[in-house]
Amino acid sequence: MYTRGKEYYDIVAKGLASLGYVDSGDRSAFDLFVEDSFAEKYNAEATFAQMGFALNPNIPINPTFEQVEATIRPYTIATYTDEDSDGATKSTDGFSLKTGGLPIFKHEIVLNRKIIREKALLAKELGRTTPEMENIVMQLLFNGVDDLLGGNYNTFRNQRNRIVSNKGKLVIDKKNNPLGISFEIDFGIPTKNIRDSKWYKRAADGTVTQNTAVGKTIIPIEVMQDVKDNAEQVDFAGPGHWECSKKTWRTLAKLDYFRNAYVISTRPDISDAAQRLAFGKTISDTALKAFIEDAIGATITVIDNKEFNEKYNPTTRKIEIQEIPSFEDDVLVYVPDGIIGDVQCGKPFYMETPGARVALYDGGRTLLRQVFTDEPMTQVVKSEVTGLCVPNKTRHMYYLNIQG
Repeated sequence: MYTRGKEYYDIVAKGLASLGYVDSGDRSAFDLFVEDSFAEKYNAEATFAQMGFALNPNIPINPTFEQVEATIRPYTIATYTDEDSDGATKSTDGFSLKTGGLPIFKHEIVLNRKIIREKALLAKELGRTTPEMENIVMQLLFNGVDDLLGGNYNTFRNQRNRIVSNKGKLVIDKKNNPLGISFEIDFGIPTKNIRDSKWYKRAADGTVTQNTAVGKTIIPIEVMQDVKDNAEQVDFAGPGHWECSKKTWRTLAKLDYFRNAYVISTRPDISDAAQRLAFGKTISDTALKAFIEDAIGATITVIDNKEFNEKYNPTTRKIEIQEIPSFEDDVLVYVPDGIIGDVQCGKPFYMETPGARVALYDGGRTLLRQVFTDEPMTQVVKSEVTGLCVPNKTRHMYYLNIQG
């Protein structure tokens, strides 16, 4: 009987070779495949710059971050774990975050076992693999890596939005990281930069009622103007803009105050209060937003990023995908324009083993491993990143708590 070695049934290797990817020098075929396939889709520098965070060129071996205050003139997200645990598994241990320690987030995806098994058995019967088999396996590999890299970028965007909207704090807990560990990092927003100005109340059923003081003793447009003026004239901050969640913006757009203000400014001939409000409610949100921005002297960026994570349901015994808010509701944040921090990453630790292929992405910041797991006989792609969005302009970030 002719016995074939394990290399014969390594369909992933054959798929890589069919596309022209073979080990070359100190770079694996998997590494070359990942770089060619995703270099344009996931450009770290461009993606992070859009979030207002530059990519720090330093990749230290000792994974620590340094928050340096600058001189002033945003797929399922990964699971944060301790260094030695696999991603997407329930953790029973806590996480003691040392000052300056970079968090690690991991996740993994199992290539479709049914398809892999069918192709392996078919290869055994035919005595060879076919181009159709190799193409299907490579599509599985591409989709798996794509899910992981997309999830990593969503994780960084989630960090950014949480830090900016939650008064400089990154809070990771069982609610937003149910399969991992909990920790908190406070980047320090000055207390004087946080102000309460109650414009509306939100009931438990979601009903919003404008506070009676709005338009009388509380003038929202003037409040926002004051924050901007104080930033520029007292704290000597540079140009900035406002940020809020989509839910918050939709609430503001429904307030009678802003609708009336628009009509008073554009149609002073309408003097009857009821007619003025009725006409104001016909104005589009786009026109209303442009009016408010012109009145306050700054643009409003509405954050509409949706983040999803996976949570284990003990009742159904299934993993469920749940949507989680990445930007806090009912808060307005005045943020400096341009770069407000950087993304700092540590050098991933790994060992070359016969049962795994390794690829490094994002300039060596992301570790990808394609592993054959012996016990369940599955092909798994694992991702690991040690990284954090570190703001450096917290002194010039200002908050309005507008609900209550």
